[in-house]
Amino acid sequence: MQSLAYLARQPILDRDGNIFAYELLFRDSPSSDTAVIASDLQATAQVLENILNSIGLTRLVGESKAFINCSREILLDNLFGLLNPDRFVLEILEDVAVDENLIRAIQRHKSFGFELALDDFIMSDEYIRRFEPLFEYVSYVKMDLVDNSPEDIAKASQFFKARNIKLLAEKVEDEPTYRHCKDIGYDYFQGFYFAKPEIVTGQKIDATSAAILEIIKLLRTRPTLESLCEEFDKHPDISANLLQFVNSDIRNKPVIENVKGAIVWVGMKHIQEWLTIMLYAHLDTRS
Repeated sequence: MQSLAYLARQPILDRDGNIFAYELLFRDSPSSDTAVIASDLQATAQVLENILNSIGLTRLVGESKAFINCSREILLDNLFGLLNPDRFVLEILEDVAVDENLIRAIQRHKSFGFELALDDFIMSDEYIRRFEPLFEYVSYVKMDLVDNSPEDIAKASQFFKARNIKLLAEKVEDEPTYRHCKDIGYDYFQGFYFAKPEIVTGQKIDATSAAILEIIKLLRTRPTLESLCEEFDKHPDISANLLQFVNSDIRNKPVIENVKGAIVWVGMKHIQEWLTIMLYAHLDTRS
């Protein structure tokens, strides 16, 4: 069964006014300016599922980078092996608990080549103390202009420049604010002054959590390629998603027409990551 997949994208501009990246945002309808997020994990998984299976990264961002919000759970589960680290920036949400497990996960993603950003940063002693262990791994800090005072917005520029971290002003809503942030050294800019989030839709092939779990269980037994193909054949909805995924990736030149070729191209490990993303995307929504 097919349905519509939704995402929103909002441009991030550099100091010359050129599009540097897009933030890709969870949406659950074609008309909503915002979305009700019951779970950060599920929202991130649905964004990834829609990028990989339904819409495609090139259509969403062209040759620009893609910023995506990442919950603690999805960072710890190491599900980004399917993504090109040159194209994605992983945004660490402001409510993420920082501990040794998270630091190890951040180190791992950094070693794979991903850039990382701190989202919705508040220039306070509490935030600095909490996120200081991550500063050496972070490439960008997104400063919320609504929740920070003008003094803290300026203070952040000096503080993070000294640590070789680029600053992104988010929620820029007028030209004076943009000019001021540019004058005090901010590197990137995002907000309604430039563009509201734009809805992008695609065709989604729905699959059930039960079917996804069946294949994940089989993968844990280290099956042969033939037995895995046989299991996929029992679930044409998942097979269709797989073929849509592999043929939307610009790294793949020839069209792959069968499940066996798709599994070989993706690899067993990444097939399991892909299925786990789909499973998280379907939490509490399908049986």
